Amino acid sequence: MLRTLGRGIVRASRKISNVSFGGAFAILCFVTILVNVDVLLRYFFRAPILWATEISEAAILYITFLGTERVLRGDSHVKVDVLISRISGRKRKALDLASSCIGLVVSATLTIFGVLVTWSYYKRGIYNPSATELPLAPVIAVIPFGSFLLSVEFCTRIVNSLKGLMDKGDYPWSGGPS
Repeated sequence: MLRTLGRGIVRASRKISNVSFGGAFAILCFVTILVNVDVLLRYFFRAPILWATEISEAAILYITFLGTERVLRGDSHVKVDVLISRISGRKRKALDLASSCIGLVVSATLTIFGVLVTWSYYKRGIYNPSATELPLAPVIAVIPFGSFLLSVEFCTRIVNSLKGLMDKGDYPWSGGPS
């Protein structure tokens, strides 16, 4: 029952993440066009788009948090290969487990505090004091959303790391040779 529930959550999370990644790509395309148009208007017609910078800043936040889970799942993130390439076997699996546990703590913390701050901003009606006066709650709501997807992926990685460590019958706590 618990295994089926876990698989369902992972499946749903991955579908949502795939859609989110597509959204991040669309936002990236939009911001690229927006910034180029803004530069052209600014330098040739001395008429910049007033809201372009603020929208671009919010878009960077969205691109980051909508795409992180997919990048982690594809193992496309930055790594310290100098260390990882020198470690093999059980030690590498244990290092993967440790890094996934740290990642889970960080992403879960971002999820919890992100929800609290977003809700607080929403209730208090906090706006960005700028030309467009964007409400900040929808802008920062992507932080707990993306962090939750990232937490689910870290949980998946932890389970897979534990399975990998226990495949040959040796356990990380056994103290046996690696």
